Amino acid sequence: MFVNYTRHYYHCLIAGLPDLFLDETEVSFSLLDFKNNLRDELHQDDYHLAQQLFLPYDNQNLLWFLQEQYDRHDPLGNYSMEEIERELDEEEALGTLPHYMYEFVQRYREDKDSKTIKQWENDLTGLFVSHMLASPNAFLRQWYDFERNVTNLLTGINCRQFERDPEPELMGDNFVAEAIKRSNAKDFGLEVDLEYTGQVLQIAEKTNLLAREKSLDQFKWEQLNEMTLFHYFSIEVVLAYILKLNMIYRWMHLDEQTGREMFESLINELKESFEFSKEFLINEQKR
Repeated sequence: MFVNYTRHYYHCLIAGLPDLFLDETEVSFSLLDFKNNLRDELHQDDYHLAQQLFLPYDNQNLLWFLQEQYDRHDPLGNYSMEEIERELDEEEALGTLPHYMYEFVQRYREDKDSKTIKQWENDLTGLFVSHMLASPNAFLRQWYDFERNVTNLLTGINCRQFERDPEPELMGDNFVAEAIKRSNAKDFGLEVDLEYTGQVLQIAEKTNLLAREKSLDQFKWEQLNEMTLFHYFSIEVVLAYILKLNMIYRWMHLDEQTGREMFESLINELKESFEFSKEFLINEQKR
């Protein structure tokens, strides 16, 4: 059951936002400054919704802390390194972090060596998405349901290509995940019930990694436009703007060299995951 909240409208703020385009090469303001300015511009309840879109940076900061990389911390997160350190101390914790983070830390500490860092990262992302699917805001629920479905479709395609069982890699247990686990059809039997299945399949066929990533973000950009089509001067427009800014800032830091590094990293992660799974299976059989 979702809590009702009072709607607020931001005519001046939204009217003054610069137009954004995915292929921007520079933006006249920093994402961090924009986030800080929203604290003064938005109602407290709406600012809390905006903060949720910066939790992925907190997730990364949490992982760095658990890996004892104490010199790494992204200021775009909502929590300082000191706050994270305090909340991971059971005697000092004040319960200020989202509940899913405490759940993740407990899992990680109890079974740290059972998974690769990439697998732990995926677990944390899955918990975060579940957290967002319980948001009181319908737009955020809709967006993260879309994100989860797209991610699962791409995961299913990759697992099929590398002849791996997709079940351990999928997020959630909705009808999309179930179809990916059970169907041998090219579209997993989802073309009718999930209208954008064909678009995701076409994007996945691109062999150039950067072109595929750009097409995927363009597709997501268009989805954001559709989701906010009938929203006028509301918090949903601001939330979509933040999501678009995140895409732009990611692409502003990518170049050809980064593209090659992304590809090599992806291949290494697949190899590491495969080798780890094989080794883990052998060790389990010896027990």
